[in-house]
Amino acid sequence: MDPHLLSPERYTRQRDPERLLAAARSLRVPTMLVRGGISDVVSEETTEEFLAAAPHATYVDVAGAGHMVAGDRNDAFSRAVIEFLTEVKPLL
Repeated sequence: MDPHLLSPERYTRQRDPERLLAAARSLRVPTMLVRGGISDVVSEETTEEFLAAAPHATYVDVAGAGHMVAGDRNDAFSRAVIEFLTEVKPLL
């Protein structure tokens, strides 16, 4: 792993809530948030903030999955992604 990815400066910049919310507000493309229902990284509160900032986003909560949704519940993750891409394909 590149040590630069773990630098305190980069970590702090990546975790700046206002910066992240501003980025979410600026999204103009079809967007989907997939959250593992038992994620210990992305909270329900964070999810609500993101969806308020990007109200056009599609949200999928995968029960029984942690943060690594694709690894924990690949079937549900794949199904959600395929459905999303099928819906947005005509828009692109």
